[in-house]
Amino acid sequence: MRRFLARLRAPLLGAALLLHGAFALAQTPAACPSAKSGPVYGSSPVNNYLLLALAPERMAGLNFPWSKQAAQILPRQVLDLPVLGGWFGQGKTANLEQVLRVHPTLALVSGATVGAQASTAAMRKLGLPICPVRLDSLTDYPAAFREVGQALGIAARGKALAADAQTTLDDLAALRQRVSRQPPVRIYYAEGEDGLASECPGSIHAEVITAIGAHNALHCTDGSRFGMVRVSFEQILAADPDWILTQDGPAMRAIQTEPRWRLLRAVREGHVLFAPQVPFRWIDRPPSFMRLQAAPWLASRIFPADYRAVFKTPIDARTEAFFALYFKRTLSAAQARAILAPDPADFPTKY
Repeated sequence: MRRFLARLRAPLLGAALLLHGAFALAQTPAACPSAKSGPVYGSSPVNNYLLLALAPERMAGLNFPWSKQAAQILPRQVLDLPVLGGWFGQGKTANLEQVLRVHPTLALVSGATVGAQASTAAMRKLGLPICPVRLDSLTDYPAAFREVGQALGIAARGKALAADAQTTLDDLAALRQRVSRQPPVRIYYAEGEDGLASECPGSIHAEVITAIGAHNALHCTDGSRFGMVRVSFEQILAADPDWILTQDGPAMRAIQTEPRWRLLRAVREGHVLFAPQVPFRWIDRPPSFMRLQAAPWLASRIFPADYRAVFKTPIDARTEAFFALYFKRTLSAAQARAILAPDPADFPTKY
């Protein structure tokens, strides 16, 4: 009986391994097809912003209009692109007729902030070659820059951005190692006009918090990828965050002026940060490559000594270098300082 079972087990094991291999192969993202000329359509903001960093001249259009701050940095050819729409939550989709009119030679698709099934199906319906781009985390950016750069025929540009992204990720890992030996720092990320929306632990929209070794002050769960979970002020009071971070002008004004917010220790101690957002939001909405600069900025404010020890370069000088590489835009020292000190009145809440 044992010999029979042994003889039976071998082919069953082999079949199981074959099935596992087939399943793993099915889960492997398809390669990005080559498209060395022509417009490229980014089906969501995270894709389109990746394309902006790699090859702005190849952008087919926008998912939504630029904010006025974009005009400070982006070239006119990018500012004047048509709005084609895209898939980025809350039922938003693309205008497929408009997409066809610009004759894209490639479509970038990602499931970072919303499932990629609908956008993939739509692009197939249009007959467009599809490049699946994994952008679920900051750690995906080096590979994404390399792969899309290779597909677009600009491998050197892709490798340069990938190398810089990897250096930042390595520095952030070293920072987290230092911070882990210190008392934990908890951050409340205030979203919406009243500051009473936020992100649960694990959300891509609040990844910069954990990227620097801090902790999300909230304890909640959210099954959606869009985030912006509504919370009560009592929840925030109970969480007692060490710092509050926001990028919404109305929320910042509420935190600074409404008496109830002064019940929070973070507000009384002046531990409230308003994030930079030129040429667009650094932290989130969308969670783009700008987080490679947002995380060091946040670290410079919350862990200044550790930031200096790891990154070596002052944050204003780092900002100048970042804009030179990713936007090919030279900033003066004064411009960099202004970007790092935004006026909340200039940034209304828009999602």
